[in-house]
Amino acid sequence: MNDNETPDFENMTGSEWAELLEWKPKYADKCDWSKLEGQDWAELLFEKPQFADKCDWSKLHGDDWAKLLSWQTQFSEHCDWEKLEGCDWANLLRDEPGFADECLCWDEIPAWSWARLLAKQPQFADKCDKWDEIEADYWVGLLKDQPQFADKCDWSKLHGRSWADLLRSQPQFADKCDWTKLDGQNWAWLLGLRPQFADKCDKWEEIPAKADKPFSDWVELLLWQPQFADKCAKWGDFEDEDLAHLLESRPQLAKYRPHR
Repeated sequence: MNDNETPDFENMTGSEWAELLEWKPKYADKCDWSKLEGQDWAELLFEKPQFADKCDWSKLHGDDWAKLLSWQTQFSEHCDWEKLEGCDWANLLRDEPGFADECLCWDEIPAWSWARLLAKQPQFADKCDKWDEIEADYWVGLLKDQPQFADKCDWSKLHGRSWADLLRSQPQFADKCDWTKLDGQNWAWLLGLRPQFADKCDKWEEIPAKADKPFSDWVELLLWQPQFADKCAKWGDFEDEDLAHLLESRPQLAKYRPHR
């Protein structure tokens, strides 16, 4: 809507009112406030707290409160804390740990939410009883930010891509790694940033030379680490476009160009 258009006030939904008033609060006197549901109020008050006196607080659900209080803490006096479930608490406490005393359902926070919460607020670790339920990708996210929780991790859960992601960020965990889980793509991803692990790699022949993305895994690896050119036995499989891009950036590899 541009500045010269007049909204169809009568037929607007609650979400449309919330969006409109965020940008054009001058229309507040036209608003049928009863149309706004909990999510609409959370969206509106997040940006425009001056409309709080119009709010029917009973409409807000737990996830609405988590969103609103993460930015506008002054509205906590209106909150029915019993509406917040485990995920809601995790989302709220990530941004506003000061509300922890209000939480009575730590045991309802699911494992994946615990991983996200502890990555930002590790002081709540003593409340967590879901360590064994945290899955591989969430462990990677948690240990990237809070490596001190490594002793809680069941390393057997981590798959190849998980290991590559983790070791790119936290190479000190290499002694925990089951290298057999990494496939060619995982190795290309890891060695692009951490070439010091090359002596562990026995999957050079599995690194793809054909592109299933802008450039193949081999091309992307050699762009970052041209010293591995001797490990590549697939120069003849490179797409012409891939090869041209690689040699433009790494002209010293021209000697590997196949005769076609």
